[in-house]
Amino acid sequence: MPLSRLFGSGTLFPKLIAAFLLVIAPLYGLGLTANKLGESSVKEQLYKSLQSRVEYYLSSLEIEKNHIQKLEQDYVLDKDVLRLSLLSEAMPQYEWSDTVTRTHGKLQLVKSSSIYIRSVSVHILSLGRTLTDNEYISDHINADYEAVKPGSTGDKGISFWNGRLFLGMAYPDTQLLSRIQPSYVVSIELDTDELRRALLRFTDDYEQSGAMLIDAEHEWSIVNDKDAGALAAMMPFLRDKQDSGQMTGIEKLRIGGKIYMVAYRYSADFGAFLAAYVPQKQVVGQIGAYRGLYWMLSAVSAIIIIVYSYWIFRLIHRPLRTLVRSFRRVEEGQLETAALPRASDEFMYLFKRFNVMIERLRVLIQQVYEEKLRAQSAELKQLQSQINPHFLYNTYFILFRLAKLKDHNNVARFSQFLGEYFRYITRSAESAVPLEAEAKHCRTYMEIQNMRFHDRIQVEFGELPASCARAKIPKLTLQPIMENAYKHGLETRRRDGMIRVGFVRAGDYVLVSVEDNGETLTDERLKELTGELENDSIDQEFTGLLNVHRRLRIMYGPACGVAVSRGELGGLRVVLKLAAEPEDRQAIEGAD
Repeated sequence: MPLSRLFGSGTLFPKLIAAFLLVIAPLYGLGLTANKLGESSVKEQLYKSLQSRVEYYLSSLEIEKNHIQKLEQDYVLDKDVLRLSLLSEAMPQYEWSDTVTRTHGKLQLVKSSSIYIRSVSVHILSLGRTLTDNEYISDHINADYEAVKPGSTGDKGISFWNGRLFLGMAYPDTQLLSRIQPSYVVSIELDTDELRRALLRFTDDYEQSGAMLIDAEHEWSIVNDKDAGALAAMMPFLRDKQDSGQMTGIEKLRIGGKIYMVAYRYSADFGAFLAAYVPQKQVVGQIGAYRGLYWMLSAVSAIIIIVYSYWIFRLIHRPLRTLVRSFRRVEEGQLETAALPRASDEFMYLFKRFNVMIERLRVLIQQVYEEKLRAQSAELKQLQSQINPHFLYNTYFILFRLAKLKDHNNVARFSQFLGEYFRYITRSAESAVPLEAEAKHCRTYMEIQNMRFHDRIQVEFGELPASCARAKIPKLTLQPIMENAYKHGLETRRRDGMIRVGFVRAGDYVLVSVEDNGETLTDERLKELTGELENDSIDQEFTGLLNVHRRLRIMYGPACGVAVSRGELGGLRVVLKLAAEPEDRQAIEGAD
């Protein structure tokens, strides 16, 4: 198709593209904003995750260190160590040996309590000997006493000596009693190899990354061999942070010509920083790739919009043009159906409904004249049935008789019933009323007739279910059925007359039944009534049951109307079939 036709005035193609762009543009803008916010959020979360990991591992090391120091504090006051340091010369040989054995076992228990303990020693200065977990007792003070002697561990109780890390505690406490020489010093050497393995596990899911424990003030560190190159840049970096009082954070640092994200936190328990470094690309590198994919998606989306718009244009243009031509023929008065399209889609349904509409228009044009005549006849007959002279005479005669008998209560009741009756049939309102209102009017009509026939006709008026109350019914439809039962069904019966009125909900319909126990209904008459109800001849005169039947079919269609049969009481049974809640049904049909 030429571009001039695609983008010419009056075509849908540019409008479709504009419509899609108008819809997509806000979504695209929101998506771009969300992508930016998501990028920032992801970066922040990644940084927080790295920082949280540092805090978690450092917390784990601090907990382990505090646990070890707690064991050390408990062991400083061990009674066997006290006895060896104070009473060794006065103890018998077997008791001394037994005490040394127990002390050695306790040292082994302390060592096995944590994977971060390499060895445990007690330097007994009063004896000039050292007791360790791997040998009972030496004949001299071991050289590693230099790492834990008073004044070497500082206020953290930790010292770094010859590449080894120690925790030391003296008895008595030399910090409290500075002039007194300690009797012994408990020394725990931390396993630096295990600490290095823990640091390796700390960043094992990132390539070219690492972690280290650094005391920037005393310039000692626990690092792995692969981190040695990063240590030279990390030491002054952390020293500056300590001098400025910034003890935790995450920042960029150039190490070996590459940019790394460094997360660090100072540990008061170790007096050192735990720092982890990860290449920046590994932390946020995927975000840049997603950004490129987003722009690629944007370009592909624009192409898809254009192609899809053209496809939609081709899809709807041809059948729509055919349908428009058909509508124009209808406007000119040519009621011709349209040829159905090949595809079984929404246009097929639209064309079918168009053809149904044309057929309905043809029928309606023929029926409009008929309905006009029927409406005039039905209106006249309805008015005649509303104020039946015989009914009017009889009611006034009953009222006269009650007044003459001075039956004031019944006069008042009867007058009320008459007022309600005439108000209902004479007031101007819609032609269709709720079944609840029609049933109430029929109850009033029943009460009036009971004043006349109470001695020979009884009425069983069933309760109206709530599911039936809102069903619409043409006004003054039920009363003629009851009047027919009084007048034709029971007029020859002198006693035990019975009229029964019932209401039933049956799916999408409401059934209203009126039956009597009259004795005059023959099978021939019943068959004749059935045939008259089934005959829709235009020339047929619609009176009585036929008038009600025709009004219901006009209102609801051929599925509804009046049906007659012989009832359980033996007389005529008339059933009115109404559509339940027709407005809801029409809404559902319209949605379909």
